[in-house]
Amino acid sequence: MNVLKFLIFGVSLFFLSSCRPNDKPVMPNPDAVVLFSFTHSIQGQPMVRSTSVHTNKAGNNYTIDLLKYYISNITFVDDKGIETNYKNYNLIDAFDVQSTSFILDRKTLNGNYRKIKFYVGVDQERNHTGAQEGALSASNGMLWTWTFGYVFYKLEGRFTTASITTETAYRNHLGTDSALVKIELPLLLDVKGVDRKININLDIDKVLGDAASVIDFTVDNNRQSNIGDEVWMKKMKSNMANAFTLSSVE
Repeated sequence: MNVLKFLIFGVSLFFLSSCRPNDKPVMPNPDAVVLFSFTHSIQGQPMVRSTSVHTNKAGNNYTIDLLKYYISNITFVDDKGIETNYKNYNLIDAFDVQSTSFILDRKTLNGNYRKIKFYVGVDQERNHTGAQEGALSASNGMLWTWTFGYVFYKLEGRFTTASITTETAYRNHLGTDSALVKIELPLLLDVKGVDRKININLDIDKVLGDAASVIDFTVDNNRQSNIGDEVWMKKMKSNMANAFTLSSVE
């Protein structure tokens, strides 16, 4: 009987010692990694390189051989209106799967985020410093040689029309400080120490515009954001501001 009492006492002491009030609870991680993934579509269908023929609002039958653009200064806005700018510069190559997804250089603090902002292009602070490293390296083919600064957005391919039956090349290169495009998207992202993923889609059909702001390759087949391209640049900025959508948050 004494042995039984001793065992009961020992077990009770063990449980009491294991539940001491001084033991600190395990705290969740204060931040998390957020992965961004960019997809590209045309009229709701995935974009295919070179082989798929699409028709824009100007009646151009076109293919896409190249699509590259910069995503910079991603900013999260929380439910209190506090903004956090991650000062990133990422180059998206639509046909290079390794470039269409990226994580920010630093983790995202826990919080409830309700809006995301970013730019298509390179801000003035980094646009006039010459060739740099990483995404801003000259080796990426996005640094103009005839003027100072970066190409923000490149779209290249071939087109035909009812009257132009021979495939003709087009090049749309958007750049210069005045062409920086600001994007704002509603967001429902709660970061609580667990890694998350944000999926964003760019609709090229919307970039090429509607009846009021259509990009017509018969006159816009070689646009380099030069003198004389001001009307085209204005259309591109307006179109692109509405061409990105937040597909999902995982």
